[in-house]
Amino acid sequence: MPTGMARVLITGSSEGLGLLAAEIIHQEGHAVTLHARNEARAADARAALPDCEAVVVGDVSRLADVRAVARQANALGTFDAVIHNVGIGYQERRRRETPDGVEQVFAVNVLAPYVLTALMHRPRRLVYLSSGMHRGGTPDLADPQWTARRWNGAQAYSDSKLWDVVLAFAIARRWSDVLSNALEPAGCPPAWAAPMPRTT
Repeated sequence: MPTGMARVLITGSSEGLGLLAAEIIHQEGHAVTLHARNEARAADARAALPDCEAVVVGDVSRLADVRAVARQANALGTFDAVIHNVGIGYQERRRRETPDGVEQVFAVNVLAPYVLTALMHRPRRLVYLSSGMHRGGTPDLADPQWTARRWNGAQAYSDSKLWDVVLAFAIARRWSDVLSNALEPAGCPPAWAAPMPRTT
């Protein structure tokens, strides 16, 4: 690997902001690994960024796939930075459960980055994508799966983004050698973070 090049994994990067971030980071001279939900999206991601280092594949609403993504990532080695971008939005009109019996917004936005963080080789930097809507999140753990409350997609999303912030702070406290951040992409530069760490 050329001197100064960082290796970066971005989840949810077959399209949208994740792919845009990948393109910018690649243009800055770093090696980018993309993530796609399935093989069709992986093919699209490779076509969009043919010089990417690799593409890991898995539907992170399923815990078995989350573990598979972690295995694929670990097989590629240790990354300098992991950007947890994957997420689903606030327009979910009804509560949906994953095959694991977990509410889908929570599974994708909170559980997946938590499990990936736990299973992947520890990087030098972790970035968790939050949202300005986290300010309306409820820190109450009485019903995080929305089994008792009447479903509210916007509130479920806000809650999930608040927990992403909590996760980033918890990791920063537990792993003092890792730069752990949560951020709102709309309020940040296109690359979403300070320059990637340079290797020597």
